[in-house]
Amino acid sequence: MKRWNNLKLELYSLTSKARKIFSRAYEDITLCIFYDVRERFKLLMVDKEENIIYEREITRAEAFRIINTRP
Repeated sequence: MKRWNNLKLELYSLTSKARKIFSRAYEDITLCIFYDVRERFKLLMVDKEENIIYEREITRAEAFRIINTRP
């Protein structure tokens, strides 16, 4: 896992060449799933200032399980 100090969400998609396919906002945290050029799914947690808190690579099955789960 890379440490993204003060990297904004809009710059993440440019640096990793990924596109956002899912986003769900909770109180102060937003959960995003990105799909990159190498056909990998990334799970990101972002705070309300859009700084990346956490990044993890997930499988395709995990990504669609998260997308299809209702709040």
